[in-house]
Amino acid sequence: MSAPDSVLPRKRAMEKTLLRLLAAAGCALIAACGRSDLGEAEYRSDQCRRVALIDSATGEAIRGAEDFAVDPAQRTLFISAYDRRAAEKAARKKAAQIPNGGLYALPVSRLFDEKTLSLEIAPMVGAADIDGGLRPHGVAYDAVNKELVFINRAYRLTDGVWEMAPRIQRISASDAYAQERSVAGEVSEAPCAANSILTTEHQTFTTFDHGACDWRAGFEAVFNLKRSGLAIKGVGRVYEAAGFANGLTRQESGEIIMAATRENALIVLNELSGAVEEVTRLKTPGGPDNLSISHDGAVVAATHPSLWRLALNRKLGIGKAPSRIVKTDIESGSVDLLFDDPSGALFSAATVAVETSDGLVVGSVTDEGVFVCRAVS
Repeated sequence: MSAPDSVLPRKRAMEKTLLRLLAAAGCALIAACGRSDLGEAEYRSDQCRRVALIDSATGEAIRGAEDFAVDPAQRTLFISAYDRRAAEKAARKKAAQIPNGGLYALPVSRLFDEKTLSLEIAPMVGAADIDGGLRPHGVAYDAVNKELVFINRAYRLTDGVWEMAPRIQRISASDAYAQERSVAGEVSEAPCAANSILTTEHQTFTTFDHGACDWRAGFEAVFNLKRSGLAIKGVGRVYEAAGFANGLTRQESGEIIMAATRENALIVLNELSGAVEEVTRLKTPGGPDNLSISHDGAVVAATHPSLWRLALNRKLGIGKAPSRIVKTDIESGSVDLLFDDPSGALFSAATVAVETSDGLVVGSVTDEGVFVCRAVS
């Protein structure tokens, strides 16, 4: 006999609470990765500063700039931001509305101007124009079509309970610095646990960080099961053997690099026709999150030295989470330390970094603004 309608919302809430507890327990069971002997960081704290970002439409400080995309031809940095903890809290408490985030574009040169401590930036698209609200997660730049492709974490109210429903969304980036756009672009389905996104000349790839999206996802976290992976738009799941598949990037050679956060590893994949094959796995000093390609062709990863401290900071707002940025040469497997903040006091819970010839720009899932480190001449 099916449960009465009045019981269903409570049952769903209990399942989600169990899922959160199991996920937290899974983080506790994974040993924190201590700092490997990587030598001195390339960027010292005296080369770095925080740059506050202000949304010109709302006047509010931007928090949770957790992923970047780059248009190298125009030297433009695209920023995907929303306050995940605030959105999840509102959904849990059945608030009337879920807070929105935004997509923003910045000339890289403005960030590396030493006089810049704060920037007011306009959103590229209005939250009201996106079905389910605007909460951009993973983001990529499509150079062929001059579009931003991103995973939007929309929320829908079902039986009195807010449920997150990720979608793949496209908007024009041809005039990145135009005032707020009023019309959003193409929308398509995304895996239920969609995390990061990558677009190539022929395909759109998304990672899914869990194989399941119900209470079973908690067991994946507890037992560190390798059931997450990669999906191709219009094809489906093509790889399911990673421990919390996360960031994506692609080398000039065509190899796809995927972060496996709970494995402390980068997984190198060859793109085939409608499929991928694993080439190798390279260890990282911490759980890699979002990835990018440096100006010298190496893979830059924001890594989490302590998943337990990250969970406390991200889920509960307790303490600071350490930030570590590394650069890996995929061919040799060598790893260089770019920036290290073991206490998280300078910039907490870094989830993405981009390195240009001018220096390093870092974003965070929970902290405000961005962190900028200027290269030594």
